[in-house]
Order: sequence, then structure tokens, then C-alpha cells
Amino acid sequence: MRFSTCASFLIATIAMSLISGEALAQQDPWNTYTDATNVSRCAVINAANAELVVSSVTGQLVLVSATDVTLEDTFVDADNFVFFEGESIGSIGFAADGDGLLSLWWLTLTGTVVEIDSLTAVPSATDETPSDFTDAGCDACDFWDDPSPCEEPTITVPLCGVDVPVTLPMIGLGLGVMGFVQPGGRGRRNGAARLGRWGRSRV
Repeated sequence: MRFSTCASFLIATIAMSLISGEALAQQDPWNTYTDATNVSRCAVINAANAELVVSSVTGQLVLVSATDVTLEDTFVDADNFVFFEGESIGSIGFAADGDGLLSLWWLTLTGTVVEIDSLTAVPSATDETPSDFTDAGCDACDFWDDPSPCEEPTITVPLCGVDVPVTLPMIGLGLGVMGFVQPGGRGRRNGAARLGRWGRSRV
């Protein structure tokens, strides 16, 4: 009985924290994009010779292939068009790569992949398409220098007089159990599959 009461109090505390916005509030420093079919989700933008992300703060491209460097003269607008020094240089979009997966690419208006000059960072068109490339990037955590955005967020909640650290998967499990075990004993089994933080579909 005591365990049941404590567990119920724990779940209720977590739920109230989520509702009030006090728990796990964290914005990634990059934008994440989902394809039109809501199957693939990526943050890494692939160029012919580099990987990039879009800063969620400034909208600028950040080169993440090596040491993270913001490309100051770039901007990505709300329609995913890319601008360099005020001039439109293609757009960001999903396309099938050489592995048959939907990946995110910096493409010219004719559908070829953009490359970046290694010395000047000036973008230019190539004659290659996404299908010419394999092992395309998707997960920003594989490239971002600062590991803190990729660490599992944790909150501490009181459980019968003891502070207990709780991570996001634990909250998901707890709330899932609450949804599945309901009065009357009927569980929730239907519903669309949900995306994780990252993922790509096979074309």
C-alpha cells in the first residue's frame, strides 16, 4: 500500500512538472527536420564535402564536420531556402541517398548537391546527386562538439522523503503504464508509430 501510494505520488509529481514546464525544458541548439511522410527525422544537412546544422538561435548554418564553425554569411529561412551573402543558394530538403535512406541535403534548385570551399566556405554547385553518396549524416549528436545537448535530461522528484533522479525514458515508461493500466483493465494497443529523436526511412 505504501509503495502504491508513493508510486502514484511520483507519477503525479512528474506529470505536474511536465505540465508546468519545469521539467526537461531544453531546446537543441540546432533545428530538426521531418520529411513530408513524417517518417524520417534528421538535423544534419549533408553537402558534397561537409556536414552542417542550422542554428536554432540565429538560423545560420554551422559547419560540424570538424570543429563547429558558424558560417556567418549564411541564413536559412522558414521555407528552408539557403542564402549566402543575401543571395539564394539552393534549399534544404530530404532525398534518397546511396544507401536507399531519406537523408537531409543542401541542394541546388536543379537538385544537385552543394559543396563548400574548404578555404573560403563559399558554396557552389556540383554535378552530383544525393544517390551518389553513402553513410550520410543524420544525428547531430554524432558531430556536435559540446556533448551537453545530447545528454539525457534529468529531474529530481521527492519519493516518500527521498529525492529520486528521473530521466525522460523513465517518465515515458511511467506515463505509458498509467495509460495502459486503467480502471476496467483495458489497455491501449492502437495508435500510429511515433518517431524517436532521430531516424530515417528506407525508400
